[in-house]
Amino acid sequence: MDKEVAALRAFADKVKTEGIRHVVVLGMGGSSLAPEVFQRTFKNGPGYPELEALDSTHPGTVKACEARIDLARTLFVVSSKSGTTTETNSFFYYFWDKLKQSKTEPGGNFVAITDPGTPLEKLARERNFRAIFTATEDVGGRYSALTVFALVPAALIGADVGAVLARARRM
Repeated sequence: MDKEVAALRAFADKVKTEGIRHVVVLGMGGSSLAPEVFQRTFKNGPGYPELEALDSTHPGTVKACEARIDLARTLFVVSSKSGTTTETNSFFYYFWDKLKQSKTEPGGNFVAITDPGTPLEKLARERNFRAIFTATEDVGGRYSALTVFALVPAALIGADVGAVLARARRM
């Protein structure tokens, strides 16, 4: 991931400059846990969006998340290693439909994180997502804290992902 640090920082800085106020990670288990830990540990840097991990399909939880954000100024990170996670796909379609009511092209509000060649990667290309990040296939989801699954969201909140990787190496 070291070779990706500069690109992650540049992506996060662009999102910050565009006035995105919230990042909502749409994922389950390994796809959402590390991003939530990064938000709680590092908070969001000055001017960077605040991150929320949506990993419960309880209607009250989804509605509460929606009530806390400005849809138009939110970046939704659709995160699924397999690209077929039912809950994650349900979150995506829910928020896509909400944004579609006010934007003809809501793809700019979405980012995909998945393994190469998954249905999610295909969907992201078809719907013109802002970005697609593919992971290393040989790292299991529960071990993905130092891959794009966690480092993209960490960068988006302004965390120094280069320092995170250096500390992890030392450990």
